[in-house]
Amino acid sequence: MTITELAKQAGVSIATVSRFLNNGPVKEETRKKLEALVLEQNFVPSKISKEIINGQTKSIAILTHSVSNMYTAEFSEAIVNLCSERKMTCYTGCCGGVESEYSYLLDFVGRKINGVILHEPKDGEAQLKLYERIAGRLPLVWIHSIPADIEVNSISVNQEKGMRLAMEYLMGFGHKRIAYVTGEKGYSYTLKQKIWKESLTQNGFPPDDRDLITAQRTDFIDGIKTTKEAVVKYLKAGNRPSAIFCANDIMALGTLNALSEFGLRVPDDISLMSHDNTLIAQSMNLTCVDMKIQSVAIAAMDLLDYAMNGIDKTPRHITITPDIVVRKSCGE
Repeated sequence: MTITELAKQAGVSIATVSRFLNNGPVKEETRKKLEALVLEQNFVPSKISKEIINGQTKSIAILTHSVSNMYTAEFSEAIVNLCSERKMTCYTGCCGGVESEYSYLLDFVGRKINGVILHEPKDGEAQLKLYERIAGRLPLVWIHSIPADIEVNSISVNQEKGMRLAMEYLMGFGHKRIAYVTGEKGYSYTLKQKIWKESLTQNGFPPDDRDLITAQRTDFIDGIKTTKEAVVKYLKAGNRPSAIFCANDIMALGTLNALSEFGLRVPDDISLMSHDNTLIAQSMNLTCVDMKIQSVAIAAMDLLDYAMNGIDKTPRHITITPDIVVRKSCGE
């Protein structure tokens, strides 16, 4: 049943049905008649009917690589909430690799999704060309780790600045041996490793290769387990840094579990600092680099809105400045 058929059967105008469906002013007798018909016919407004009632609707999609990563989960939730406020529909896709990412993007184009937010997409040469081609047909906003040579709307957090702030903060307590816990690969992991090494070296404390601790699947929830195993192995080898910096909160939780197994207390025996500032960090009372999840989400929605509605097609790039959230996990 369509909205037109519902109106005809009830003997009222489409405008009256529209007001009823939107809880607008309708005579009590008419309301009861329409309520009975909706229940009887199991009426659900079609997409076309909704557009008649509400005006042109918009739908967007978030495409990411992990929903078990707390940062991704909190970011996606923020986008969904913003969509609700702006009367938009939001879909979420989780792709395990380049092929599924490609399939999702083609599907979004085919379904006439109004815009897509790409959270940490793959950045190989072929993928960059794909994104630029897709952007010609579908508004895109790329979040984090932005290649310098891509012409796509993007939002990034200045992770280089955030890492320098973190190293300055830890060294301000007098820490000279700071271990760095990281993932296997990725732009942000590599960048943080570079700043970690540079900062210690420039201050006269070049890091030992042993203090670079690498874990697997650190963008997923099982990264807690793999990080704990990597840090346990590191500690069993007799290594005792005065501080540890973790490249994300998942690794920080795995590191804390490893330290607890060795009876090491934070911050009494060892300082622990993290990156992202998700609910994990908050629940652990961790000092960390704040990646401004809400600010990134708002900027992403505003930029996507510009891309969907603006006449000017020039790609924009927005950089957000992180800061340090001080809690109780670091000391001298």
